[in-house]
Order: sequence, then structure tokens, then C-alpha cells
Amino acid sequence: MFLGEFHCTTDGNGRLTIPIEFRAKLAEGLIVTRGIERCLFVYPAEEWRKLAKRMQFRLPLTSRDARAFARLIFAGALVCVLDEQGRVPLPNNLRQYAGIEDEAIVVGLYTHLEIWSPRRWQEIVAQMAKEGAAVAESLSHLGI
Repeated sequence: MFLGEFHCTTDGNGRLTIPIEFRAKLAEGLIVTRGIERCLFVYPAEEWRKLAKRMQFRLPLTSRDARAFARLIFAGALVCVLDEQGRVPLPNNLRQYAGIEDEAIVVGLYTHLEIWSPRRWQEIVAQMAKEGAAVAESLSHLGI
């Protein structure tokens, strides 16, 4: 399970050093792609296969929203492995999408990671502080 929030840096080649706490879970390969809310998602290869299978069988080709969501997730995806220093390449198009320059925030979310620009992450944290109780209440029907 991925948990926590970590401040990380990118190098001159756009590689992001993944926190050591997450590297073992990503050792078999990973996928980096555009995420929702202008962040990046990082999935371990096995979790990515599960997600892709769910999407394949649950998102109808005839739905415009389903096609748009599939494009968001799959069109920008990059299959890669961590290098010896635990770095993952972040191509220009993904860094631009997420607004990531020389610093990033890596956040663990159960099955995957999110990578945020520090500015956008601060906006999300402020929004969570302001709306967290209301969001929790709106999800109370899930029984969590």
C-alpha cells in the first residue's frame, strides 16, 4: 500500500527520484500517465493491468465520456522501470501537463502514486482543509 507525502526533486533530464519507501513496490516496472486534476499517476505494472482490465470491460466504446477518459489515461502513458538510483523519467509532455519543474510532491494513494507540482499540491491541501468534512459526509453512504 502506498501512503504518505514526500517532497522530491527532478534532475536536468526530467527524472524524478522516487522515495525509497515506494521503490520495492515499483521494482517490477511501472506506468506513468496523466492523472485527474492535473497531476501524474504512477501505477505498479500489476495494478495498471487491473485498472486497464476494469476499464476495458466497464467503459463502453459508444460513450464519449468513456473515450475521453480512456484517452486521458492511456494516450500519455509511459511504461518504464526505475533506474539504479530509483529515478523515473518524466517526459516533457507529462511534466508540462502537471506543471512539474524542478520539484514535485509524491503522494501515496493505496494502489498508486500521484505526482504534483508543489503549487498545485498546496491548492489541493487547502481545498481538503476547507471541504474535507463535507466530502466525507457526501461519501457516508459508502459505509467507510
